[in-house]
Amino acid sequence: MQILKPIFLVLIITLFIGCSNTQVNKTVDMDSVKTTAKKDIDISVKVIDKKPEYKLSKNEKDFLEVLKTDKYASLCSSQEKYFQIEKMQNSKEKSEKLKELFYDYTNNLANSCIDQDSLKRSLKEKKYKKRKQYYEVYNVKLDKSSLLEKYESNDNTIEMILSKYTPTHPDFFKLIKKLDIEKLSKQDYNKLRLNIERLKLLKDYKEDNFVQLNIPSYNFTLFENGEVERKFGTIVGEKDSQTPILSSKLSYFIINPAWNIPDSIAKETIIPRALKDRNYLKKKNIVIRAKYYDLDAKKVRFKDVNWKKYLKKHVKYIPYKFIQLPSRTNGMGRVKFMFPNDYAVYMHDTIGTWRFKSNKEKIRFVSHGCVRLEHPISFMKHITKKYTPKTYKSIRQTYLSSEMRTVGLNKKLPVHITYLTSYVKDGKLGFYKDVYEYDKIQKLNFIPYESAQALALLNKKNTINN
Repeated sequence: MQILKPIFLVLIITLFIGCSNTQVNKTVDMDSVKTTAKKDIDISVKVIDKKPEYKLSKNEKDFLEVLKTDKYASLCSSQEKYFQIEKMQNSKEKSEKLKELFYDYTNNLANSCIDQDSLKRSLKEKKYKKRKQYYEVYNVKLDKSSLLEKYESNDNTIEMILSKYTPTHPDFFKLIKKLDIEKLSKQDYNKLRLNIERLKLLKDYKEDNFVQLNIPSYNFTLFENGEVERKFGTIVGEKDSQTPILSSKLSYFIINPAWNIPDSIAKETIIPRALKDRNYLKKKNIVIRAKYYDLDAKKVRFKDVNWKKYLKKHVKYIPYKFIQLPSRTNGMGRVKFMFPNDYAVYMHDTIGTWRFKSNKEKIRFVSHGCVRLEHPISFMKHITKKYTPKTYKSIRQTYLSSEMRTVGLNKKLPVHITYLTSYVKDGKLGFYKDVYEYDKIQKLNFIPYESAQALALLNKKNTINN
């Protein structure tokens, strides 16, 4: 109807001139009428052709802000998708691509950008299998439809959604802040990025209280309320008998423990020494039991067994168990701390306290997999007061005796055995030696340094254009 109105106007004027008996003083300028009509038609057409501008939602805009700096270090192999989206005009297609990228980004944040299949294959190789290398990962299964429903809802901000999948380890964002492409070498940048991904694979208990045993730095750190409560040295597994990387929960500790000596140590050390010195077992307070690590099991006398056949290389199993009774010379020391795992490792006291005075690899990487603590008694005192219903006075009395006693925790304390070769101390970035060679074994699904260069270049261009 808007288009027809000017045409009707022309017809009415023409009819008026032809039918009127009154002489018009001035001749109607038909060219002027046509021009006016044409303008009205053009205006009408423009109004019809104009489409409303497509607007992105608040969450979409906020997510784009996250992507600009890769705030959670989770673009990884999806960076090229972001570059394509960044070039697009706002549209429904752009929104759809952003939604798919949000799922990828969240999955990378929750489950890391480490090529886990490659890691599994490597650890099955003879070289690493012989070293007893174990690296447990803790993946999160994402509910895609639920995640994207929250993303499209106005009830959940991007920060709120991603917080569920963000590592709570206090070093996560500290390490991300050190990802400076202009200051770090390619080697250091890639190493730092790998360590950020390792934090994503930790079992996340969403708690601020936990113990971290970091292998490369051979230290024990107790976090309370997200802050370091105490920190001291450890002795960890040697390169050929490594401490496994895992997460568990401290469940109980044993005062004046007996030491269930592993078959491997019995074969390598205990039996050969006992064969040379018939008083060796007595001096070390070691007894033998048939089949089980149980003091109530059948007693066995050393002289009644032909031990030489168990020293042969092909023999793996020994049907006799050596147990060192509680004493001040026990290999476990006076206390050991237990957390469930498939590798029979735990934390314990040690009689070899002189080792903590050295930072040399050959001095600190010497255990058969368990972790020896520099200050086990102060740790025992802390957890007794905070995690058990017992008084430290009663625990101390047991400790001073030779009585063996198990103390359960009424609130279990998370334990993370980690492999982090990057750290931030006093605001400065540093690196540890890659003793177990996980820096070599673990591969990422993208190239960190080159990806960071490309992202920095894009942001620089956008800054100039704006």
